[in-house]
Amino acid sequence: MIHIGTVPKNPDLSSIRIIADFVKKLGPEDYMILKTLASALTHRQSLTKQQIVNYSKLHEDIVDFRLRALRNSNLVSKHDHDFAILRAGLDTMVLKLLADKNVVGGIGKPIGLGKESDVYEAMKDEMKLAVKFYRIGRISFRGTTKKRSFSFRQEDNSHHWLLVSMNGAKKEVEILQRLMKSGVSVPKPLYRAMHCVVMKRINGIPLANLLNVNDPPVLFNEIMRNVRMAYKNNIIHSDLSEYNILIGQSGEPHIIDWPQAVSTNHPNAKLLITRDVVNIVNYFNRKFHLAQTVADGMELVLNS
Repeated sequence: MIHIGTVPKNPDLSSIRIIADFVKKLGPEDYMILKTLASALTHRQSLTKQQIVNYSKLHEDIVDFRLRALRNSNLVSKHDHDFAILRAGLDTMVLKLLADKNVVGGIGKPIGLGKESDVYEAMKDEMKLAVKFYRIGRISFRGTTKKRSFSFRQEDNSHHWLLVSMNGAKKEVEILQRLMKSGVSVPKPLYRAMHCVVMKRINGIPLANLLNVNDPPVLFNEIMRNVRMAYKNNIIHSDLSEYNILIGQSGEPHIIDWPQAVSTNHPNAKLLITRDVVNIVNYFNRKFHLAQTVADGMELVLNS
């Protein structure tokens, strides 16, 4: 058998840059099988070898040969007589798709590796991009579903984590598009593939990393203005903090990371919008010695 290499078994150790180098080693039959298994995610978590043969239109001998190679490479798993795509397999398929469609010219270093997503820098011609891979499942799904009624349907709860990440990517793109139309300063999504979103990269620094800002009261009010515009569009970030606010070169704020956003119709909407405001008020008071109250912040969001 031709050995095509191996990616790490531990998903948290599987680097996109390792997989990017791995992509060129696979053949068209490998990608057809990965695509077939990925498509099956919306209906079931696994397929038998015969189902893969039927759906992919590949000869049974080719499927058998390639499945062994894909399993040895930790891209596909087998349980009893069923096969399922692994996270590294889905990453590989998506990177191949982005390259084939000329969406991304190359993947660079990580921008941020978090509990629910990995973000890498990328380039397309002269445009700087951010490529976000959703990793939902690193935290308890029970906690996830409590906070994500805006993003997920109840019937999705039994699906594989990869499907949940795919739905998360789709829903965040929808949220970002709505927010952009409302004038909220957020990343611009350019392309979505499965559990991956390619966005125009914001040239900014996390608020948490700044020692000083030019005019803290003005920046505070501008952040609250963005929160207010989102709220008036029935969207609450629900995880807002100094870590997901980027400050641009002109001092303007950009709010990122919206996968936990909820609707203002959410049963805990009042609690969540209050928590967002409390986080920002407390940070500005502590870091920049403002004397804002939570009531001041809530007034800016709800009644301005």
